[in-house]
Amino acid sequence: MPLLVVGASHRTSDLELLERLAVPSDERRKVLRDLVALEHVLEAVLLSTCNRVEVYVHLSKFHPGLDEVTDFLADRAGDRAEDFLDSHEVHYDHEVADHLFRVSGGVESMVVGERQINLQVRDAMELARHEGTARRMLLRLFRQGVRVGRRLRNETAIGAGGSSMVDIALASLTADGSLAPNASSLVVGAGKVGALAAARLTGHGGLAVWNRSADKADRLARRHDAVVADDLATGVAAADLVVCTTGASAPLLTPELVGDRSARPLVLLDLAMPHNVAAACADLPGVTVVGLADVRRAADATLQDEVLRDALELVDDEVEAFSAWMSAIEVEPTIRALRRRAEQVRRAELQRLDNRLRSLDDSQRQAVDALTEGIVNTFLHQPTIRLKDRADDGTAQVVVDALRDLFDLDDGPK
Repeated sequence: MPLLVVGASHRTSDLELLERLAVPSDERRKVLRDLVALEHVLEAVLLSTCNRVEVYVHLSKFHPGLDEVTDFLADRAGDRAEDFLDSHEVHYDHEVADHLFRVSGGVESMVVGERQINLQVRDAMELARHEGTARRMLLRLFRQGVRVGRRLRNETAIGAGGSSMVDIALASLTADGSLAPNASSLVVGAGKVGALAAARLTGHGGLAVWNRSADKADRLARRHDAVVADDLATGVAAADLVVCTTGASAPLLTPELVGDRSARPLVLLDLAMPHNVAAACADLPGVTVVGLADVRRAADATLQDEVLRDALELVDDEVEAFSAWMSAIEVEPTIRALRRRAEQVRRAELQRLDNRLRSLDDSQRQAVDALTEGIVNTFLHQPTIRLKDRADDGTAQVVVDALRDLFDLDDGPK
């Protein structure tokens, strides 16, 4: 049963299309349930970040499943469905592992080596696990993906380039004079990106935090010696820089809320997807809006070729290990079917000889039953080992086909 990932990223699509595809945090549970309600989708994990929207699925049938998932995402793109269909990415089977491991390690990030994506991959897995949409296949894939991301940072130099989008944006604003060293800042959102922004802004002037959940805002503020803004409008009015990081489905900062900032210039750094800042805010006097497209242009994602080569060699090794596991579980149904057929033959023969065995007492019958069962298990042991070995080296399919043909095997009860 095939694995598939369908999606779009900063490498293939513009930010406006990604924003249409993006799934706000409060909609993700429903999207996961809608995905597994599709006819050919057995499991699903959704990865929706500011730079990519990807659906990972385990399918019962490849081609109809691919059509279902592609149509699902095209519907989210709305009147840009044609653009999505022209620019979306598709990977299947072992390519899915290769893609996820690169993503989790930051190799595919806009800022190569950035750290947040590994946490986002883990969170996507945990949400799908909690909702019951990820089970054996996708949980194995994502758990290994999270581990690979950690290995890449611990065992290669890719982490040396691991600045986040927050780091890139703040460095750019400081370099061009848009952000004074003593600027007052407001962080909107208390999630992982918000926490990173608060950590980076600690000590650079007054720091305030606002979040829709006051408890989360209070916890983040205490960690970074910040204050909690009484309300969003008050917090924005007191700030020179506002960093927006929430998963809200509609803009939180509107022209009416921000107002005229001619007397005190304001920078709005919008790192959210969908956007937290309404487009019209860029037209307000004294307001500068910096979005993901600006961060993309500012990102210096160059790494030495040898660093990327080391990282990709590690990914290749991990993909090989996952592929071997996939091959092993693909032969399990055939092994089970072969053992069921052998057991059917054993029981049929015992039944056929029942009249001859009636003179035996219970202990003798149990001994005959154990003897015949042992013969079957011993006879099947070596073929089972050989078939698993074939799975490890990728040559099992011809043997699987032969066994199913010779013994007329079906999948039977799982």
